[in-house]
Amino acid sequence: MALFGVGRRTTHGREPVPGPGLVQPRRSLDGWTLEGTALADRFDREELRELATLLHGVGAEMRTAWTYERAADLLERAGERPQALAVVEAWFALPEEVRRAGPAATRSLGRRRQRLRSRLGTPAAPAPAIPTQTRTAPAIPAKPGTPPPVPSRSATGQATRK
Repeated sequence: MALFGVGRRTTHGREPVPGPGLVQPRRSLDGWTLEGTALADRFDREELRELATLLHGVGAEMRTAWTYERAADLLERAGERPQALAVVEAWFALPEEVRRAGPAATRSLGRRRQRLRSRLGTPAAPAPAIPTQTRTAPAIPAKPGTPPPVPSRSATGQATRK
């Protein structure tokens, strides 16, 4: 929205940083910095320092969803939708077990990815197939008049069915 003069920051006469390549911060004496990049003049000093640390975490493939959510939020509020989309895509490039560990964050980042793609006119990737649930043994109904199974004890002391 900042590109259209709406929101906290107006960026008159500036084009957004092109994507999908993620801008990487460089190492400095104080940590990480985005000085000298196209994002440096878009943020105030504190936000730029926070964003540099967050983008370093994204580049290092940190496995905390908050890092990706916060970086995407800062970038999107500044009108850097292509960079925000690159951050969200980096989350979905992580292994499946990382995304399954934070289902709420994955849903939130998925909605953000869909919104950014629609606003940028980027085609959506095909949705991943939903795994089907498989049953290990089909349930066999008991015949009428058959007593229910009685648990018994095995040689190791565990309850078993006869």
